[in-house]
Amino acid sequence: MVFTYFVVSGDEKGVCRNQKYRMKRLIGTLALLSLFSSASAQFYFGQNKVQYTRFDWQVLTTEHFKIYFYQEEEEIAEIGAQLAEEAYREFSGLFNLVIDHPVPLILYSSPNYFEQTNVIPDMIDEGTGGFTEFFKGRVVMPYTGSFAEFKKVLRHELIHVFTLEKISSVLKGHKKTRAPYTPLWFTEGIAEAWSRPEDDQARMVMTDLVVNNILVSVPNLYQISGSFMMYKEGESFVRFLSETYGSDRLLQLFENWWRGETFEELVYLTYQKDLKKLGEEWEFALKQRFYPQVADREFPDRHTKKLSSGGLSVEPTPVTLHMGKDAGDWVVYKANRLGYSGLYMAPINGGQRKPETLVKGERSRAFESLHLFRSGIAANSRGEVAFVSKNNEKDRLYIYSIYRREVIEEYDFPGLIEISSPAWSQDETKLCFEGMEKSGYSDLYTVERQSKKLERLTSDIYEDRDPVFSADGTSILFASDRGAFGSEGYSNLYRLSLVGGQILPLTSGRQDDLYPSLSPDGKWIIYASNRGEGTDIYLLDEELRPRRVSRFLTGVTHPRFTFDGKKIIFSGFKNFGFQIYALDFPGIDSFPPESVSTAAPLAWRPEKLPGEKTKGKIEYKNDFSFDLAQSAIAYDALYGPVGGLQTALTDMLGNKQYYFFLSNTARDRSSILSSFNVGVTYVNKTHRINYGAGVYHFYDEYLDEYEGDFSERLAGGLAFASYPLSKFQRVEAFGFLRYSKRHFFFTERKRDALLLTGSLSWVKDNSIWELSGPIDGSRYNFTVGLTSDIRSSKLFSRSYSGDLRKYFRLGRASALALRLAGFSSTGVEPQRIYLGGSWSLRGYSRRAFYGRHMVLASNELRFPLINRLVVGFPFGNIGMEGIRGALFFDAGNAWNEDFGRMKGALGVGARVNFGYLTVLRFDWARRTDFRSIESKTRFDFFFGWNF
Repeated sequence: MVFTYFVVSGDEKGVCRNQKYRMKRLIGTLALLSLFSSASAQFYFGQNKVQYTRFDWQVLTTEHFKIYFYQEEEEIAEIGAQLAEEAYREFSGLFNLVIDHPVPLILYSSPNYFEQTNVIPDMIDEGTGGFTEFFKGRVVMPYTGSFAEFKKVLRHELIHVFTLEKISSVLKGHKKTRAPYTPLWFTEGIAEAWSRPEDDQARMVMTDLVVNNILVSVPNLYQISGSFMMYKEGESFVRFLSETYGSDRLLQLFENWWRGETFEELVYLTYQKDLKKLGEEWEFALKQRFYPQVADREFPDRHTKKLSSGGLSVEPTPVTLHMGKDAGDWVVYKANRLGYSGLYMAPINGGQRKPETLVKGERSRAFESLHLFRSGIAANSRGEVAFVSKNNEKDRLYIYSIYRREVIEEYDFPGLIEISSPAWSQDETKLCFEGMEKSGYSDLYTVERQSKKLERLTSDIYEDRDPVFSADGTSILFASDRGAFGSEGYSNLYRLSLVGGQILPLTSGRQDDLYPSLSPDGKWIIYASNRGEGTDIYLLDEELRPRRVSRFLTGVTHPRFTFDGKKIIFSGFKNFGFQIYALDFPGIDSFPPESVSTAAPLAWRPEKLPGEKTKGKIEYKNDFSFDLAQSAIAYDALYGPVGGLQTALTDMLGNKQYYFFLSNTARDRSSILSSFNVGVTYVNKTHRINYGAGVYHFYDEYLDEYEGDFSERLAGGLAFASYPLSKFQRVEAFGFLRYSKRHFFFTERKRDALLLTGSLSWVKDNSIWELSGPIDGSRYNFTVGLTSDIRSSKLFSRSYSGDLRKYFRLGRASALALRLAGFSSTGVEPQRIYLGGSWSLRGYSRRAFYGRHMVLASNELRFPLINRLVVGFPFGNIGMEGIRGALFFDAGNAWNEDFGRMKGALGVGARVNFGYLTVLRFDWARRTDFRSIESKTRFDFFFGWNF
């Protein structure tokens, strides 16, 4: 994955803003403030990237890499060094390229640690397996417990490195500076296709897309940019090009990079066919490949009963309840229905009951992440469900009582960073699960419920997963990559004796045998395997012979018997989504046994780079270099066009950052020297408390409708700190000490002061977004601030502000959004703010109201208007995605002494998303004084995300 990021002005400061209207916007202040914001999430709201652990970083230098790691993951770093050098030799020959500098490779031993990285400011979601950052060419990735997955992701990211270096080399060789825009589907597609052979997941997805006729054509792949579907379609298309026209032709595409103005032109120069034609050939080849499979295979929803609805539903576990209104057979599962993940319960045998939410995830610290695709759940005969959730930095094991509808037990294991897939013992006194420690090892553990005693069962480099107790409780059945083909990514089933610790194989071969579970009588093992054409449900009988139960076109996960053994519950894939299904089980004799290989699997060990091929390990020392140096031009909602020079100097890990700003606000030559604006800020993100300090000098001229126009010179320093309580909440403190000299133009009045300003904020944000802005969750910000003159002890201003926003989701792209905001300031020089415009009180100009008090209430119904609009131009078509509509009603006022009357407006709007850049806002409103509604419709065009 390649991440590109940039700062975009948001809508958050449209309500509570600096009190003066500047003739020229002083971007230095904005730069300094935004730096503090990046240290404590993003701007006015925003979620937090929390640095829970301070790592003792070291550097392992090889011939072509600098590998950054911490002591506990040293073995993983040594394995990574070997894999990286192997991949370098292969890709160097493939691209005919030698990279003339060491490639930085930053490793984390678990995804939970990886999410804390400061290399980029973006929040990293659970589905991100790694990324390549292009300013310094850093590759950053975690170890997930699987050697094969680690190898695959590393090779994927190194393809990105070579791709970027190859394009740069070609352009430099032909003295070109401008490069055609590279579509994301191509960069990710080539990284997927060239980093490894096609896997079962890719086949499953493409089968589903082709047979269900939901494949997105190549010219329209930009519509799904950044999605998992885009990855798989891009991979498939690149494989088609390689297999049909040869890899040499793809490499020639890179050699032609200097010749074209657009990517489409480069493709035509290379293949003598346009993208549309190549895409049609690809689609035809896919139909030839997948359509014949329909003859003897079917989708999971055929001859089954669907138990879930909407979104993604996975990891089912059956449960029988014996008391109360819920008596009967149920399935408990995890699902992401409309953005948030949760734990749900649905009846197996039908009825009118809709799925019920048991646990709401991703809204609070306790249930920050339910690990939708990473951890199974398990229910017992008492109606108790064992599941795992991330709580702050580490995972916790929870026991939820369905009868009581609450969590009744939780387990926190200090030495384990991640936990997954708990399973009950037959007497329900123990739980077995997969756990990962700081070294990155993924092993099996048991815990006793009463004593909470933890026991480790395995300890090695292999990924041991999906454990289940045997019927007699003397052994553990599990899936592992410890077999002969584990280094290639294949897992088989094993039995671990709890008496002597002996591990015996139950299956073997180049296949994935996963998610084992027992039949009610304990005689058979039910599991999912891709030993056939796809991933299907299998039974392993008492003689360890596999019996194929299903023949699905796509794939299944987590098959489980109901307690009476009459049905099999599983999660099946169709229409690019997983749902929960129930399949009648006619008995094991309905499924003939298949032949198996009797060869005993051999263990393997990953290679490490020999010591003579490294340059040793040293302690990491801050290695600063420029991240960017650019002129910046932006538009502020209140102050108009602004500009300046910005540079950033950061260390390799992104923990320590220096920001520099320079601009000039002179109106003539005589004032050039006295009108320089300079700012330097230092930010430290090493600790959980992010903090920083800076110094600055600013001069500018202002319009003030209340006190009169003036010029002001500011010089001083600032300090700030942010403490995240969790991913969703934080406390911020801000302090300015500055010398302020004002000269009022028309009264000749002057004022000198040494001002000290302090503010304290509490921020909460658990919202989720869609194309035009937040659509679910809530966001709160409460701030108090004081400004006083140190020399006279005079209180200049006291300010209070609150902003509460709540979003009630009504559908996939619709919601009711509510906002209540207030501001008040008192003192000799109180802060005053503007109200009005598209970001606050619509139907009025952006500076219609001005005062030291403000109140604003907004109600907005958001809904999809046009999914896609294509506008034709002489030079080609421009497509706009996700045009959203809005019905709104705003009410508010800003005042000084006399409140006057509340102002209001109601109207309609349209929001046009422009990718990651911004949203165009079109509003038509009519004003009201709450006695009547004016007949004139007022139009406003602006930009910015929804509140």
